[in-house]
Amino acid sequence: MGQTDDVKVSGSELVLLAEDEAMIRELIQIFLHNLGYTVVEAVNGRDCLAKARKLRKKPIRLLITDLVMPEMGGIELAAAIRKEFPEIRILFVSGYTDDIVILEGQLNERTAFLRKPFNFDSLRAKLEELLAD
Repeated sequence: MGQTDDVKVSGSELVLLAEDEAMIRELIQIFLHNLGYTVVEAVNGRDCLAKARKLRKKPIRLLITDLVMPEMGGIELAAAIRKEFPEIRILFVSGYTDDIVILEGQLNERTAFLRKPFNFDSLRAKLEELLAD
């Protein structure tokens, strides 16, 4: 899969969204946009990291990332993003039950997990939990 178009933004607070499944990515983007977030979409971790670096001077509030993606998965992406944006909040999403085991020890007040499929109420609840100051 190639990269998505150049950086697109809409809304207010900046959210990075890394998801290789186009339909899921689009649905999450629409939901976030309707909540007033600025969303930068990426098709995989490598694409997301490149876009984050282009936005270096902007405060990136949240990364929502699938765990399993081609080229660079969510764990590797989160580690790279956290080095460059230490205050970022991270929400991992995955449909694979075993992935939560991989995340053991990484989940805290700035990092959470949401299992796919999820509904928008559960996504909104996770966002509120992660972004509460």
